Amino acid sequence: MGIEPVWKQDVITSFEDLGIAIHDIESKEYSLLSIGTGEVIVNLISIKNSYRPEDLLLLQDQYQIKNISLLHLWEDIWLTRKVQVIGRISSIIGLNKRIHARKTKVIQITQKQVDDFLDHNHLLGSAKSNYKFALSLNEQIIAVVCFSNLRYMKGLAPGYRSAELIRFASLSGYTIIGGFTKLLQYFIRNYKPDDIMSYADRDWSLGKAYEQSGFKLTDITPPAEIWLKLDTLVRRFPHRLAIEFVNGKPDVAAEEYVKVYNTGNLKYILYL
Repeated sequence: MGIEPVWKQDVITSFEDLGIAIHDIESKEYSLLSIGTGEVIVNLISIKNSYRPEDLLLLQDQYQIKNISLLHLWEDIWLTRKVQVIGRISSIIGLNKRIHARKTKVIQITQKQVDDFLDHNHLLGSAKSNYKFALSLNEQIIAVVCFSNLRYMKGLAPGYRSAELIRFASLSGYTIIGGFTKLLQYFIRNYKPDDIMSYADRDWSLGKAYEQSGFKLTDITPPAEIWLKLDTLVRRFPHRLAIEFVNGKPDVAAEEYVKVYNTGNLKYILYL
């Protein structure tokens, strides 16, 4: 689908330089790369393309049946979050060093510490949150989790409170064995929510980590329209754009933006 050879070659070279096997998979419709021993396939998507979200979901389903993770890598994500993309894929194919969570301690951290850590170690960068915790080892932060405020759910039961798990990330290059569970249980023990909700990005996840931690799949959200500003490669959902552009008024130059999308999210809830 007209993949620019420069950025495709950059993807290939970046993994080869790390000693990670990578090769093309023949396809008339898609630009597919097999990474590692074949357990991960990456579908390269140029900023300007003719794919439909349902096409990408079907492609993902075809590989999931074979127990293969297919990831959708957009050109702008590679150009702006290259280090984080390599880190995420390296983690998925099992190349990370391992640290046991029992060697760590849970600490509360500031929003600035969250921002610094997630900007370097999470594919989506940072996010605002109410509760922020980290795992520390020898005074170094090696994992971070963020939760929303506890919200009363009046339609469920008197006093029922729910929180959203907004972000979790470990230090790039490391997998913290039991780290996610340790941070999750710390929050549950100290703040006593009745459930915890979270979303898995379908471009990058099949939700296995949530299911292994006891979360239940409760919903699948549809693909979402996103507008990409071409000069900065900053993504914005429609409600965050100027109303003049959303309404299609002619005083905004359409060539400044291009419409992209994600493939939706898997919504998970941990009932307590």
